[in-house]
Amino acid sequence: MKYLFQFGVIMLFVFIGEVMEYFIPLPIAGSIYGLILLFIALVTGIVKLSWVADVADWLHGIMSLFFVAPAVAIIGIWGDIADIWPMLVILLVVAYLVTMVTTGVTAQALIPDAAERNVKQRGRAKVAK
Repeated sequence: MKYLFQFGVIMLFVFIGEVMEYFIPLPIAGSIYGLILLFIALVTGIVKLSWVADVADWLHGIMSLFFVAPAVAIIGIWGDIADIWPMLVILLVVAYLVTMVTTGVTAQALIPDAAERNVKQRGRAKVAK
């Protein structure tokens, strides 16, 4: 019953996201709306992590299964992309590297340096004494 409840909570946010996609005239998938809403609900404490954790771990574990259909589709169109596949691989690698660098820079900008935080805390402790 616990897993059914957890799956239901996740599906509720997926459903709300799909409804939002229908009513909001932006080219954003309903699943993205649902993920953003679930993230906000988790951060604000509206939804507790324990309400979705086990099913989320299970879904994460079988995620590779969701890539089978796209892989089969690529095999199906291989004749059409055989001439340009090296360019596609280069494009994918460049996009991957740009994503990694952007994510790293963003994380460094948003997460204060631990050493810097420790120095500030020590300074406050000395002032308090």
